[in-house]
Amino acid sequence: MKVRELVQHIDSFAPFELCEEWDNSGLLVGDNDSDITRVGVCLDAVTCAVTEAHKRGCNVLVTHHPLIFRPLKRITASTEQGRTILEAARLNVSVIAAHTNWDKAYGGVNDTLAALLGLNDCESLGDFGLCGILGESMRTEDFAHHVRESWGLSRLDVYASAMPERVSRVALCGGAGSEFWTAAKSMGADVYITADMKYHELSDAVNDGMTIALACHGEMERASIPELARKISACGIDTEIIGVNALSEPIRV
Repeated sequence: MKVRELVQHIDSFAPFELCEEWDNSGLLVGDNDSDITRVGVCLDAVTCAVTEAHKRGCNVLVTHHPLIFRPLKRITASTEQGRTILEAARLNVSVIAAHTNWDKAYGGVNDTLAALLGLNDCESLGDFGLCGILGESMRTEDFAHHVRESWGLSRLDVYASAMPERVSRVALCGGAGSEFWTAAKSMGADVYITADMKYHELSDAVNDGMTIALACHGEMERASIPELARKISACGIDTEIIGVNALSEPIRV
């Protein structure tokens, strides 16, 4: 299989036409006509991911977050992004990103997160995110534990002016989805789960009666990587999850 054929396969289950205008997905480093030996799949395109992929015999790395996101004026070893690009070129590892197309795709980030929680009758929250119903309502504390365990989170912070007694209707948006809390509220969600909300956004939501649960951006989206790898491997190519993190565990005091 050629790199271009893998890109076409990704397009079949996560169409690149779904990408936001500001996004930069697709083949970012490499040659469309290169033959593929093995494919590594991970969340972030960082130097250690490229190196690890190469060690495992992968000459293609598919990531969720794009290696190149904003215009570059120079590529040097003085930055992590530059080192990653140079390492990918040196090791002949092609790098493909499936970002907002994987967020939005049927069976993508948000569908996977909803399925892991056991949500039913899901409706779109907008361009990103879903709102659905738990198979069985839970006490808020039990639900928070359920989310942590289902997504493999190290923590989940829940904010509310008054915690709901039970959680039944749940809205979520993988990654940074702070702007969708109003849609979650209008759809009657008992809680809205996302990442990266700023203080004043969080304050507005809570003071308006919305219960907010905040997860780590990377941990939340990383829960969808096994499904991305599974869909890639469906074309018959050998696929391996590269379990490296762009961020180390924080020191909590």
